Amino acid sequence: MKVLALERVIIGSLDTHAVAAGGAKHLNNVSVGVCKEACDALLLPFRAWQRDRFVLFKWAQRLDGTIDGGMVSSLDSRRNVHAMRDVCDLLIIGGNTVREDRPILDSRLVEGTAPDILIYSRSKVFDRTIALFHIRGRQVFVEDNLERAQAYKNILIEGGPSLFKATRSIVDCYVSFTAPSSGGTIPFANETADFEFLHVEQIGSDVKMWLRKKDE
Repeated sequence: MKVLALERVIIGSLDTHAVAAGGAKHLNNVSVGVCKEACDALLLPFRAWQRDRFVLFKWAQRLDGTIDGGMVSSLDSRRNVHAMRDVCDLLIIGGNTVREDRPILDSRLVEGTAPDILIYSRSKVFDRTIALFHIRGRQVFVEDNLERAQAYKNILIEGGPSLFKATRSIVDCYVSFTAPSSGGTIPFANETADFEFLHVEQIGSDVKMWLRKKDE
């Protein structure tokens, strides 16, 4: 049997797990920290999940920053969001969004599963014929606090300005889908927040941006 020897090993980010870390010290000719910033950004969700839980806030907007007035993002972007829902344990959404949009909040565009739902609302009065209440195997909670999130590991939040403000203390990073259009009346941003870019890509006709608040 021919044995192949590795001439060089390149490591972007060292493993921070207390048990799994330390393998690099057993290798020869190792370059550590190559593209470290990009690698750390790529690993942010995994490390947050490994430490406790990962919480992602998602929103869709037009070029003018508005979020209302019907469908905002492209079909490709919506498929991408459904793929996120398929792998999350809990989806958090605001009560007004449920009342106005009457959503399903499943992952049908990728033939995936439907996460549990936490409706963040002071009022517990909802029309129970809304589709999201009728997904088999799903639990739907209506609560005026975010303590429920502590029981889940992979959490997606979909919302607007009010939910953005209410969840800032628990969010690890943000993802925004920006469509090349205008015409709404309600802007997403209603308070100051400085972000840094983690990753930018094109999804269909839209631009998808992974972001993190600068003060974190």
